[in-house]
Amino acid sequence: MSSVVEAPVADVRARRRLRPIEIVSLAMTLVFVVLLVRDLVQLLPNLDPAKIAVDYNLYIGATQRFIDGGYYYLPSQLQGPYAADPGVILYPPTFILVMAPFLVLPWWTYWLLPLVAVLYAAWRHRPSVRAWPYIAICCWFPGTIVNIVAGNPSILFAGALALGTIWYWPAVLGFLKPSLLPFAFFGVWTRAWWMGLGVLVVVSLPFGWLWRDYLQVVLDARHPLGLLYNLGQVPLMLIPIAIWAGRTRGRGDRVPSGT
Repeated sequence: MSSVVEAPVADVRARRRLRPIEIVSLAMTLVFVVLLVRDLVQLLPNLDPAKIAVDYNLYIGATQRFIDGGYYYLPSQLQGPYAADPGVILYPPTFILVMAPFLVLPWWTYWLLPLVAVLYAAWRHRPSVRAWPYIAICCWFPGTIVNIVAGNPSILFAGALALGTIWYWPAVLGFLKPSLLPFAFFGVWTRAWWMGLGVLVVVSLPFGWLWRDYLQVVLDARHPLGLLYNLGQVPLMLIPIAIWAGRTRGRGDRVPSGT
């Protein structure tokens, strides 16, 4: 009888014991966390105040201007080829609906909401220790820090993708950022994703005339890297993907949630 009881106890202890690969994963995670803290300590005291929330202010300003009856895209973007430098609007008109709530919400919710979305996805998926280094390196990547400080809309899309790994349909918001288009197809195999796409199309229709301007804005934009100009934002978008790929909950479900 005692041997029967001891066997399950031994199994539990074996499962609790860290494997070599998990020890290595923890060590690598710690290294990237230390690097992240070091970079933040060096960056924040010397940060140019003009770069803090610069993208947030740009799109909040453009959204308010449009709602007040003004233009959304800069007039210079509709007069022929132009340099796609910081300060120009390159998002489709439907992005106005994404930014509009932040005209009334406190400014800090712009950063808090996507953070909560990513943390919630991590809590739902419970990524294994083996996935932690990938998450940590994406957080440490310099482009991630820059985009968070600037308030680049990519943080909103990362939050939407994090929720998309749970319910699928939020991932379709990625269509509003064409340079990161592949991430928008997460969940394409589910009915929930297609329903989300349908809703996105419907709410985009009222911006009819602005779509003509958007097409011209995109075709006339000139950047040395072309569609790769947002390559530095990819690691930020990979954070929810790494969380989902390393999940310990929901793996092997026959019917994904959200279908």
